[in-house]
Amino acid sequence: MTDQRRPGGTPIKFCMLTHSVYSRDVRVRRYAEYLGDEGHTVHVICLRSEDTHPQSEHPNVTVYPIPMTRSRSDGLAHIMNWAIAAVLMFMYTSWLDFKYRYDLIHVHNMPDFLVFAAVLPRLRGCLLLLNIHDPTPELTRSKLGLEPDNFLIRVQIAIERICILFSSHVITATPAFRTILLSRGIPDHKISVVMNAADPRFFSLDASRPAEAEKKDTFILLYVGTVAKRYGLDTCVKALPTLRERIPGIELKIFPKIKNEGEGLDSFLSLAHRLGVRDLVHVHDPVPLAEMKRIMREADLGIYPALQDCHMDIALSLKIPEMVSVGLPIVATRLSVLEELYGDEAIAFVPSGDPVAFAERVIALYNDPEKRTRLLQNALKRAEGLTWKAQYREYRGVLNSMLDGALERGASRTVSYE
Repeated sequence: MTDQRRPGGTPIKFCMLTHSVYSRDVRVRRYAEYLGDEGHTVHVICLRSEDTHPQSEHPNVTVYPIPMTRSRSDGLAHIMNWAIAAVLMFMYTSWLDFKYRYDLIHVHNMPDFLVFAAVLPRLRGCLLLLNIHDPTPELTRSKLGLEPDNFLIRVQIAIERICILFSSHVITATPAFRTILLSRGIPDHKISVVMNAADPRFFSLDASRPAEAEKKDTFILLYVGTVAKRYGLDTCVKALPTLRERIPGIELKIFPKIKNEGEGLDSFLSLAHRLGVRDLVHVHDPVPLAEMKRIMREADLGIYPALQDCHMDIALSLKIPEMVSVGLPIVATRLSVLEELYGDEAIAFVPSGDPVAFAERVIALYNDPEKRTRLLQNALKRAEGLTWKAQYREYRGVLNSMLDGALERGASRTVSYE
């Protein structure tokens, strides 16, 4: 791409594709809105929200929702949901590219084959960036408990490879994910890492957290994100009978990723009912991103009881850096990715799937507010090396390299990245 394509610093035209509701997808919003803040044009093709509220109010970010909402179907129904969404996104992308002639299309997996929704722009020479939020084969093994040599996993590895070869470049979320892709024969030069980090526009440390003296009547455990078996919420609910006896006012608040998450949430609530602790569990509807900071600040401990496996052990949940950034200490399963990024002095680790150890850790922290403070202070220190300022610069560098420096020439203004 050359200067002649955008005389006078004309903004670059980006398109993003995501099988998610844009207004609630903090990762996609960060990419799109930071580019929009620089004066570039960003169109987002995504799923329709369950409500009628507009998904973007940013002047440079326009959202085109397809007529489908997010679903938690399993098996073949899930694959069909992906396939139908991909066909609809192909139609939207082809039409919009014919109208606007995008410079670069950024596709967020899952699924990987969503890149083929951009086949017509790609054939005319449009640059295509595939963002592998999670490696599909490892996530499938995590969900279904499959072995590495399972036929379905081999097929997914083949599809992943084809999708990467079809793309101009790939970014992924952790160095461990990059290592996996390299082990499958993807060239080193084609992969960059842009890690998950809290967006400082929504998540930052300030004085809004209620004082300990004002919170004697409740002790709130907070879980935010997907409710499914692999996230280990059963571990927490099995610990609640013990926690009820030892901690007055104990509550578990859950803010799921989507409303009516399905089998995972139903199973979790049934277990809570059988154990006689359903009254301690409060499941809320998903909330706008702007409200999440307040919710996190009102809690006492953030929890991430994910079950350790080939995927969860190396996948960094964005909720971890977000909770740290607003001042919420965390109890989490001992996962390799968290040990590497934070360590024992910053997160209160527990063994995978052990409700007794989980209860003991929560009780110990309830009885030791100073320990909670030390954990948080250490987490904040470790988080200094994982900021969106640094990660956005990595992303911007990838785009600028793909565009032969045109990102710098096309920007009408710059942002602080803070």
